[in-house]
Amino acid sequence: MTPHDSVCFLHRDYGMVGLGEITRFETDSPTAADVWWEALCDDLEHETEMPGAEATGPVAFGSFTFDPDRSSSRSVMIVPQTIIGRWPGYSWLTQLSWGSVDEDPPRPQPAPPSPTAVTMHDGVVTAQQWRLIAQQVQDIMGPDDLEQIVLMRDLEAKAASPVDPRWIVETLHSRFPHAYTYLVEGSVGVTSKLTVGVSKSLVSSRVLTHSPATDENHEVLLAALQNEGPLAAHHAEIVERTCESLAQFCDTLHIPDCPGAVFTERSNYLVSDVTGIHSPDQGSCLTLVDALCPPAFVTGLPPHRAQFVLAEVEHVDRGRVSGPTGWVDSLGNGQWVTDCRGGQIDGTDPSVVHIFSGHPIGHDDDTEILSRATEHSIDLLREIFTTTSQSHS
Repeated sequence: MTPHDSVCFLHRDYGMVGLGEITRFETDSPTAADVWWEALCDDLEHETEMPGAEATGPVAFGSFTFDPDRSSSRSVMIVPQTIIGRWPGYSWLTQLSWGSVDEDPPRPQPAPPSPTAVTMHDGVVTAQQWRLIAQQVQDIMGPDDLEQIVLMRDLEAKAASPVDPRWIVETLHSRFPHAYTYLVEGSVGVTSKLTVGVSKSLVSSRVLTHSPATDENHEVLLAALQNEGPLAAHHAEIVERTCESLAQFCDTLHIPDCPGAVFTERSNYLVSDVTGIHSPDQGSCLTLVDALCPPAFVTGLPPHRAQFVLAEVEHVDRGRVSGPTGWVDSLGNGQWVTDCRGGQIDGTDPSVVHIFSGHPIGHDDDTEILSRATEHSIDLLREIFTTTSQSHS
């Protein structure tokens, strides 16, 4: 990867990086992007030594705005000039051009420098303001109307010089190798939430439900892993909504009998991997992205009602953080993630990174406990950007 004009989508030892840009498309929805991508692929002439192999032809990387009606950011699809990928069993290089392709392969780059003199500041919402907003949200919530809402806090990381996005990618991928690490147009982060993946006829979607990593929640989590208790019921409702969205595109669906768990440094999550058989005539993975977004993981439950409330009460412009980010190939395959945490490198000042962390609120949750959990997550973000930068330098 190069310091500028690079994109990536990585998972464990596999993934893709893109260098340069052959074309782009700015839009507001995955549906519009799907129409553009289909038309572009119909006009492309390309040769391949690996016909039918996933992601080995033209690929577009995308990052979509969480709420385009109240954001200054635009959704974007980018087709890189060079794509380098490694999948289980094969690796490849794709080069695209309007004329003749460059016969010289990409050169290895020096290691990215870590940011220096990083200072962290509150963003639009401070800890006290977040707590007050959380209490206001609880006052208007009800189990028959809004069960949960994911409320965002933000930070601003300021470095002495422009931040190399490759350093953020390297840091996150090495720290969380089993999650998905992404970088598209300055939107960068890492998440375990695979909103949808399409590989030939197989569709997969990982449903995650927040479960605070506290001693008080230990028994609740154990019960939920046996499909018992309110947390399990909450998770089952989100799984059901996911299946309802996927059913219109899939002939069959498989749901695990009991959820599993994902453990991180600051949070635990219930997890169910829903899989199905997808018919190619139902559209590309972008069609499924549009049907599954916004997920409850980044908005609340029910998702669209929660997003409507967020538009009224949340002071933070999430931009493309917590919107779907991923890739699509010319055959309709792809992988798309959404996350309640993430970063956005400032478009006018690359020495500034806006960092976001969303936290779920129930109508009867203790806001003081939630506020402490929020601070723990914010502390982790501070640690990544300050302690790591000092040790690297």
